[in-house]
Amino acid sequence: MSQRVLLVPDSIHWVLGTIAKSIAKANPWMDATIVSGPLLHDVFGDAEAIAARFDLVHFLCPYASRDWLPTLRSKVPVVTSHHHVTSWDLVRHNLDGDAIIAGSAEWVHDLETRGADMSRVFRAPYGVDVAQFTPATAASRDASRSRLGLSGAGPVIGFFAKRASNDDDRKGTDVFTDALMMLHQKVPDTAALIVGPGWQELTAKFRDHKLRCAWIPFVDDVKDLPALYHALDFYWVTSRIEGGPVPLLEAMSSEVCCLSTNVGLAREVVEHDVNALLLSMNDAGAFAEATLALWNDPERRAILGRAARETMKNEMRSDDTARLVKPAYDRAREVFASRNPVREKPPIAIDAGDTRRVEMLEDLAWAENLVLYQSQHRAALKLIGRAWRRNPLSLQPARVLLRRFLPAPLTRGVVTIKRKLAGAAA
Repeated sequence: MSQRVLLVPDSIHWVLGTIAKSIAKANPWMDATIVSGPLLHDVFGDAEAIAARFDLVHFLCPYASRDWLPTLRSKVPVVTSHHHVTSWDLVRHNLDGDAIIAGSAEWVHDLETRGADMSRVFRAPYGVDVAQFTPATAASRDASRSRLGLSGAGPVIGFFAKRASNDDDRKGTDVFTDALMMLHQKVPDTAALIVGPGWQELTAKFRDHKLRCAWIPFVDDVKDLPALYHALDFYWVTSRIEGGPVPLLEAMSSEVCCLSTNVGLAREVVEHDVNALLLSMNDAGAFAEATLALWNDPERRAILGRAARETMKNEMRSDDTARLVKPAYDRAREVFASRNPVREKPPIAIDAGDTRRVEMLEDLAWAENLVLYQSQHRAALKLIGRAWRRNPLSLQPARVLLRRFLPAPLTRGVVTIKRKLAGAAA
């Protein structure tokens, strides 16, 4: 009988959402529901309602678990995640999970140094869909560059991330910027492709320095993402701290020539000068010089790219790596049972109507995030419109539209009128 599992990413529209979908797809033994952390209360209300619906909860988002662990642990097995650490105080609560999943050996070791019960720690690397992220053809490369306004440019360097994930500049954007400027001095037609919300200042700086830069703040459909890698000659990871990074895996699967610092999964999947390059941290000059050498040696660049794809196909397929959660889930049930020997089977499940409502709330929540924190009004309107089309009888899309797009005085006027009408009806 299938197990009812609740998967909790930070958003279904970003990397952890993609990982959650991979887990659901690769494990047919589970009946998975995906709800992002900020929406748990809106969808379920409280821990009792969650426990009534699910056999297990997996918090892929290490921050969402903070508020829910104290009430959920006595009611349902809980798996937590340990991706990386910039502030231990913000994630230390995940040690209380019945099982803990880390994405790389680096962070498994980190848990050990922090005193975790290693019988409850499991490594389940993030993978990549190698059937989706495929090498560019000459035609797809030209088409992608044309759409991005990068025709005739080269070398094109990629950087994919959201600004909100760059706490303490762990992504090393200062190094990325300095290295790109150095390369631009040597090769004037150098260009950058930045993908992800929040990079207004970064992209404006490049353009002020006459460096060609295409910026895609938000990719609505993950099926559109592979074409962006086809525009690249290089993908750089200049990070100081990483759990993955997943874009490195996607770039390697796409046969893009990659240069990375020795972080996260890069330590495990990159064999220096065989399938990519590993470079010193905080060394912009190393990135610029190595890229220039590879730009002048297209044959070597192609060899690295082909070897990178073979590594992804042989070692990092998401349909394989996503199955590695099962031992962690089994262990979580054992640990929970040791504390709670008797537990009734969940009597109810999410139905189709609930699923449509969750999808609507996910779109609306991300739309508000795009407006409030990323200044991406056009992308937000697209999401609101999609939510409305899928749920034409719901008033929630209209409320978000009024709240985020009408002038504040007009919004206050609408609210006042509604309150008066409600009072009159009462």
